[in-house]
Amino acid sequence: MTDRNKILVIPDVHGRDFWKSAVEETSCDRIVFLGDYVDPYEEEGIDGDAALGCFFDVLDLKAKNPEKVVLLLGNHDLHYYSEQFCELACGSRYDEDLAVILSGLMSAHKNEFCLAHEEKVDGKRYLFTHAGVTALWYKRHRRAIKELTAEHLNHLLKTKRGVAALAEVGDIRGGDAPSGSMVWADSIEMRASVPLPNVYQIFGHSLQKYEPIITAHYACLDCRRAFLLDESGLAMV
Repeated sequence: MTDRNKILVIPDVHGRDFWKSAVEETSCDRIVFLGDYVDPYEEEGIDGDAALGCFFDVLDLKAKNPEKVVLLLGNHDLHYYSEQFCELACGSRYDEDLAVILSGLMSAHKNEFCLAHEEKVDGKRYLFTHAGVTALWYKRHRRAIKELTAEHLNHLLKTKRGVAALAEVGDIRGGDAPSGSMVWADSIEMRASVPLPNVYQIFGHSLQKYEPIITAHYACLDCRRAFLLDESGLAMV
């Protein structure tokens, strides 16, 4: 794993354009999107068509910078990406009108998305996912996941058993699983989780009104702002 100097982290987009100025104005070695590109919040005044246009802009950025840009999948992406996931755990704000278009885009760009990504910054290992990996969920699916690496987590998309594990939703989010998956875990579940060894987790998913949650073991960055990760840690852009 190559040691990076600067990583630009873009939390949940949901049709917002806050990430564009960050990409234009920030010098970095890698850009990591944490997922959830569409399904905007109605109260924010962004409609489905505007979110779709923003998603096209994200895909265009990836096409122009295929090695530099990493696109993670969130729960709001997976219910268009996978029929099985949609049947098991379709999220809120699923856009029936745009579902065919979004599913087609996900299929056409299937190989450009992943569930997890790893980087090393100043010798420290960072694991990027959409919602974070809780110790309880990892323990429950350890036989399928095996080693806790981005490579092994990404393999979950390739099997029905793996997708079923991704579709698990904890009771905090209205499900009945002991813990939400790496695309469904709530920040409250992460706060209660035993820290995973030898890795610092960075994720979004749980919307924070103003400030991110940054602890000694993880960071929940879903607050409509981009962040720069370097040897000094995380800072808002």
